[in-house]
Amino acid sequence: MTAPPGGGPYDPGQQPNWGGQQGGPQPYPPGGPYGNPQPGTGPYGAGGYPYQQFPQSGQQPPPGWPPGPYSPGPPPKGPGSKTPWLIIAGIAVVGVILLVVIVVIGLNYNKSTPASPVGPGPSGLSSTTGPPTSQPKNSAQTATGCTPNVSGGDQPGGGTISAGELWFPVTAAPGWMVFADDVNPNLIDAVGVGQEVPGADQWMMQAEVAITNFVASMDLAEQASTLMQCVADGPGYAQSSPTLGPMTTSSVTIDGVRAARVDADITIGDAAARKVKGDSVTIIAVDTKPVTIFMAATPIGDADSAAVVDGVIEALRVAS
Repeated sequence: MTAPPGGGPYDPGQQPNWGGQQGGPQPYPPGGPYGNPQPGTGPYGAGGYPYQQFPQSGQQPPPGWPPGPYSPGPPPKGPGSKTPWLIIAGIAVVGVILLVVIVVIGLNYNKSTPASPVGPGPSGLSSTTGPPTSQPKNSAQTATGCTPNVSGGDQPGGGTISAGELWFPVTAAPGWMVFADDVNPNLIDAVGVGQEVPGADQWMMQAEVAITNFVASMDLAEQASTLMQCVADGPGYAQSSPTLGPMTTSSVTIDGVRAARVDADITIGDAAARKVKGDSVTIIAVDTKPVTIFMAATPIGDADSAAVVDGVIEALRVAS
């Protein structure tokens, strides 16, 4: 599929040029933004700033002597002044109030925030409880056809990529980078891993999981095939004149759960410019509540990336 402008999450981006080279921001001229003042060039000429004679100790100031910035202020208050004690008492009262507020907030947080289980991940982080499950941001399954993307998923934790009850470990696709998919149609909480296709122009291969927004009455095979058509017509191929080839449908199981798989090639009209023919796309709809999907796209004829996707499919698990 087409990569986002600038390469999206896989493009480290241009680093800012702070050295003032090659068109970057230039440093201030010597002496700071106002230059380096020369002796005798101040606002008072060669003599510099006018000298103010201060009275000597024990002398009365001469008539007209101006009270400059160093003139003595009002005499300090005597030992009987209550001002410092009032200030200290006020600070103490404010401190007590802040302490009470912090304690109340902490108690409420502990009551309302349950601990989340940790899913399998890198060595030392494995758990038998499986990855965390969550309700989608928009849990309404009402679509019967193509709709825009509902939501990208949250950044995964614990080394797993998950949506609803479907998940796989990040290590199933070594070297691929995690991303949230807020582009492809009909997907809720979509998250996956991907990598730019070497030698291609703004093209990426990917593997992801998501919840569908199709109505619950829609058959699994119909959900998978409808999503395939929606993806081919969606934003990922919008600028490439896509053509969806014949679809192959099969019944499979994912971690013992019934599922439907659809495979098809999506060829593109700008293959010469993109330096890639298009994608081999796989969509698997899994009979979870709500229905979850696995979707992968790799360059047509790329055996290495197809092998990575096969490994991810083998690693798919359904949380119990």
